[in-house]
Amino acid sequence: MVILLMSPLFLGYIVAVVMAIHFLVMVGIWATVFINFNGKGKLLFSIKSAIVWMCTKLTIYLYIFLESYCGPCPKNWICYRNSCYQFSNESKNWYQSKASCQSQNSSLLKIYSKVDQDFFKFMKSYHWMGLEQIPENRSWHWEDVSVLSPDQLSMVEMQNGTCAVYASSFKGYTENCSTPNTYICMQQPI
Repeated sequence: MVILLMSPLFLGYIVAVVMAIHFLVMVGIWATVFINFNGKGKLLFSIKSAIVWMCTKLTIYLYIFLESYCGPCPKNWICYRNSCYQFSNESKNWYQSKASCQSQNSSLLKIYSKVDQDFFKFMKSYHWMGLEQIPENRSWHWEDVSVLSPDQLSMVEMQNGTCAVYASSFKGYTENCSTPNTYICMQQPI
């Protein structure tokens, strides 16, 4: 029961109820003023404006809440844009990092869009992500075998390697797969 009460969805409902009560109180105040006011024309326009403003405000709050809602994640994971992330402090090579994520029913980091990268902009070091270069055609593929697209991420060749690390510069960097780095696992909310 405590987990349910602390969930983002429950807290969102509380915010929505509080905003609805706030809206009704404001309408009540404006209606009271309107009834007690003789110059009906200007005040009626003010009440309509206030109601429109309050409805707009409520809609924005609900949109922000629903857009940012992320389901429950495992303990010590961080939720952002409907994905759960775990930032590992241990350094492993790419293959060990991938295996570590898989043992937790997750995969190494995958960047879906530039918007996703906003979440990672404050990272101070390199982290393994789920990109691997296919030596035959030198194309980059995610762990799920999908091809890296230019609108997801741009790659910078720094080292002679076929694996990739991510840093706060909104770029992926080539890295030798046997080099130890920290890593980021990701999964869908539970």
